[in-house]
Amino acid sequence: MPWKTVKRRKNISYRKMIKTMKNIRIRKGEPGDIEAMVTFLHHLFALEKDFVIDADKNRAGLQLLLADQRVRTIFVAEAAGMVLGMVTAQIVVSTSSGGYSILLEDMYVDAGFRRKGIGTKLLAQVLVWGSAQGAGRVQLVADVTNIGALMFYRQAGLLTSRMTALYGTLDAINKKIT
Repeated sequence: MPWKTVKRRKNISYRKMIKTMKNIRIRKGEPGDIEAMVTFLHHLFALEKDFVIDADKNRAGLQLLLADQRVRTIFVAEAAGMVLGMVTAQIVVSTSSGGYSILLEDMYVDAGFRRKGIGTKLLAQVLVWGSAQGAGRVQLVADVTNIGALMFYRQAGLLTSRMTALYGTLDAINKKIT
């Protein structure tokens, strides 16, 4: 499995420099952040058993998100020149709300920096961005085994839906229906 080759950062020396929330900066993701974000995605997808970890596909997806930031974006949390977390978001049309909705994906904060408000800052920035795009709500899926993420989203005010997420590749689905 490719993700096993990704090493977790050990006791990061920057931790001493990051004493308060004011040192954390949320900014738009840039091409130079892609490798750090690929590492984050590998750790995230290791939790989400529905996904196959593939660094090349992850890079391609991140590049697509960075290519047109009018309707999609990436935000990263940074301190002392180091990327500590990320989130991606896209604007979709919601027929139930009759307007735009934010599709939030790939929220990840490095394990050594969790519970310091970084996720809250990332989520807040996505909401500001989405609101500026005309979105009136946010939606996401989270793995049922990722208890920390589920608690975080619920504490932020997101509601658990009765909907179930389904997915499949176009090739596999086309074989079934044609």
